[in-house]
Amino acid sequence: MASTFDAPDRDGDAGGRTAPAGAARPDAGGEPDEALLRLHHRMLADGPQAFGTIDMDRRLDYVNDAFCELLGYPREELLGMSVVDLTAPEFRDATLESHEKILAGGRASIVKRYRTKDGRDVPVELLIDATRDEEGRVVGFFAFVTEISQRIQAEEAAAASERRVRAMFEGMHDAVLVHDETGRILDANRAASELLGYGVDELVGMDAGRIDDAGGFRGRLDRARSAGPSSSEATFRCKSGRAIPVEVTTSTIDFDGQTAVLATVRDVTERVALERTRRRFAEVQMLSAKALEEKNRELSRSEERYRRLTEGSLDAIVVADGAGRVILFNPAAEAVFGYKSAEAVGQPFSMLVPTTAPGSAEGPSEGFDLAEILNKTVELSGRRRDGTSFPVEISLSSVETEGRVEYVASIRDQAERQRMRAMLAHTDKLASIGLLSAGVAHEINNPLSYVGNNLAVLRRDVKGLLQMLIEGERACEAVADLRPAEVARLREISEEIDWPYIRENLEPMIDRTLEGVRRVANIVQKMRGLARTSRPRWERASIVELIDSALEMTRNRMRRDGIEMVVDTGGVERIDCVPSDISQVLLNLVINALQAIEAAGRGEGGRIEIGARDLGDWVEISVADDGDGIAPGDMNRLFDPFFTTKPVGEGTGLGLAISHGIITGHGGRIEVDSEPGRGTRFRILLPQARDRAPTA
Repeated sequence: MASTFDAPDRDGDAGGRTAPAGAARPDAGGEPDEALLRLHHRMLADGPQAFGTIDMDRRLDYVNDAFCELLGYPREELLGMSVVDLTAPEFRDATLESHEKILAGGRASIVKRYRTKDGRDVPVELLIDATRDEEGRVVGFFAFVTEISQRIQAEEAAAASERRVRAMFEGMHDAVLVHDETGRILDANRAASELLGYGVDELVGMDAGRIDDAGGFRGRLDRARSAGPSSSEATFRCKSGRAIPVEVTTSTIDFDGQTAVLATVRDVTERVALERTRRRFAEVQMLSAKALEEKNRELSRSEERYRRLTEGSLDAIVVADGAGRVILFNPAAEAVFGYKSAEAVGQPFSMLVPTTAPGSAEGPSEGFDLAEILNKTVELSGRRRDGTSFPVEISLSSVETEGRVEYVASIRDQAERQRMRAMLAHTDKLASIGLLSAGVAHEINNPLSYVGNNLAVLRRDVKGLLQMLIEGERACEAVADLRPAEVARLREISEEIDWPYIRENLEPMIDRTLEGVRRVANIVQKMRGLARTSRPRWERASIVELIDSALEMTRNRMRRDGIEMVVDTGGVERIDCVPSDISQVLLNLVINALQAIEAAGRGEGGRIEIGARDLGDWVEISVADDGDGIAPGDMNRLFDPFFTTKPVGEGTGLGLAISHGIITGHGGRIEVDSEPGRGTRFRILLPQARDRAPTA
């Protein structure tokens, strides 16, 4: 079938090859410019962009090789075929509507699915416009076709990730409320609805003051801003009017671009009742003891009963006299503090709890006053027999025995609870970082692809444009005597724009720009790899590629600071690992090394060494720098989450914690040697050539 795009090739044989309509312009004699026609023909016929034209009956009258490859048909079968038949049935109406839109006066863009020869549906995006004759009448259509499978997969992955996060949110046992700075509730989970008696749709948009009796959410917001996540107790009002005591853990988050408060609410009705019972129980104990002392014949039996009650308690029970000296120390207290009962009895209570000032443990007499915490449940710092401090929860009550005041303290070790809080905060931050990396990479990748494609087309077209201008320059020289004024004007323009410089440097400039875009695209790909959510898979990975991947994001910064990078793989070619995880570890270590050199304050210069050694069943990978080194007091905390020695804004304290988790998940270990003023060396040891499943 003939097409308005058919054109003879160099030998005069059309052969089904085409060139764009209107691409050939008349020369001085009114004949088409054959060189330009052939150039446009090659651009469409041999280019990577799928392209085709259809007649007014919506039948294909031209397709290029990329179009044939996309749909799996030979050109002979496609020519004459209706594009409606090629379109998946659910998109055919939209295809016809796009054609009508073009006929009504404009180009159209449409996303639909083509059906390939083997029956697969391929998602594509089409940019369609009308083909017109010399009098401007529409004689057909042409379309540039782009396959968008990867884009659709990315969008579906983002939607799936959002569904997973929502499922986690809804599946939490504790009630969760999200409200803005004014107290307007933005979101709530099912547990919040069940706790408060409101439907989720009723909660969303409600003022938090309706359920928070004292309006304490404002104070919690201020504390979360100034001191980070915090916990406090409050009273919430249900829809039925019932007041319930709750424990509220508050932190600030970014919610749809605004600062919001994430409040995790736990009903502590049972705990409050238990604390009341415990205080009453202590009072009863003291009163019973007084009565038993008055009845000498029941003394032995009463003492035995009292001993069983305290020894059977899972909490540490410590009773002190009015002077603050221990008079009773149960077995649970022995396990918590490390003292034997005989060692503790008679000693000051401050030996166990050095201060009643929350959040400190300065010394035995610093801020110690039992009256400050009387009839309260507070979190303080306890001190074990070996001198180590640990968090405790103390409920202190007092009783009067024979006219003397005695204090009964129920003490619970909170070390495990605080560790779980830290792990929860750590996990939440890691999830936020993963989502942020994936989102940034996705948002950069789309415009970057357009820039790269346009630069590639520009580089291709500039070659022909320069060739045409050079030939034009020669032609001007040939007719200089016949048209001196025009030639002189052209020479003036050439001098104004510095034509020799443009001729020599335009193509290299475009090549360098395109190379820069490729580097940015490579960095974006690395970000997407670091933010993956799929299950990690072990591979036999190239050690050179892993190191190169880690250096990609820091190469320019090292070049700017004059830092020398030395890589010696020691003959190690491949290692068994999850490549994206190990790349992330190497990137973290290289960034730490780079920052250590910059912190040394030399201005410029420094050296980073990356090495590898084969140790048989193990492979060692090391990253060393000649920075200031690590202070001895910080060595034991290097891998703790959120621990950092960097200034505010330069580190989160997560890099080494994440790296340590990845390496231990591989069944390996990470070690560090450092000397202040001499630099630091991190060593990674990974097991090799064994079946294994990585831990999450």
